[in-house]
Amino acid sequence: MTIDGNGNFIPLTPKFKEINSVLHRVHLKRLEKSQKLFMLDY
Repeated sequence: MTIDGNGNFIPLTPKFKEINSVLHRVHLKRLEKSQKLFMLDY
């Protein structure tokens, strides 16, 4: 289950699974990039 834009629970369809996967990869890349910048500051 996931939550739609109105706050309602909806089934996690393959389309939403794909979207979540892409968002997860973007989030991990941003974290990795920010950690590298943080390490360069020291």
